[in-house]
Amino acid sequence: MSHERIASTFDEWAKSGRGENMEYGHGDVVAQALEQLDIRAGSQVLDLGCGIGWATRLLAGSAPGVQAIGIDVSPSMVAEAEKLSSLRIRARYEVGSFEKLDFKDGKFELVFSMEALYYAPDLAKALSEIARVLKPGGRAEVIVDCYAGRPTTADWPEAVGLSLQVLSEKEWRAAFTAAGFAEVDSERLIDRRGAGKEADFTPGSCFGEFKAYQDYHDAGSLWIRASMAPAAS
Repeated sequence: MSHERIASTFDEWAKSGRGENMEYGHGDVVAQALEQLDIRAGSQVLDLGCGIGWATRLLAGSAPGVQAIGIDVSPSMVAEAEKLSSLRIRARYEVGSFEKLDFKDGKFELVFSMEALYYAPDLAKALSEIARVLKPGGRAEVIVDCYAGRPTTADWPEAVGLSLQVLSEKEWRAAFTAAGFAEVDSERLIDRRGAGKEADFTPGSCFGEFKAYQDYHDAGSLWIRASMAPAAS
């Protein structure tokens, strides 16, 4: 899958308002993660697959002086993010790919990504780039909704019309380890709002019936937590 195809798809999503839908759909899971991240004042943070920048702005506002940079392959998503930007926080946005991050080695204390990394055409290269731009002791906090073994997600690549890196929890952990991370853990985050009521459910391309969505919800999002080795003393 080419970056151009991915960018074109997300450009269409941006124009149709799906960026806002992502903010609502992923908002509680991201909020749960941020409650645990303990981002320090003045940290440099990178948000991979920022979309319209909502998580980037949350990261920038998480502690005084945090500088958050959002990266997305879609120019239209980045344009929407810039429209929503605020001068009250230090957040900015750039068009770019995960496999070629235009930053110096060891720039960031934290790399965050919500529901985006599995779109990388070359996942090993993307993970290598994340490791490169992290400082010694820096962390990668990556959340994905589509992973092997989660109910109903096997058909997602066809539904969205893109190739996805659909890995199991064990495979995700192994991929981060292979990229040079010293410690890799994982856990699940379940949206605290629940699956909702069946009477309010509307079938779609990813969920044909309420039971499928309920099973998907109950399995939770996969949160991979990986750390670089600290600097040698």
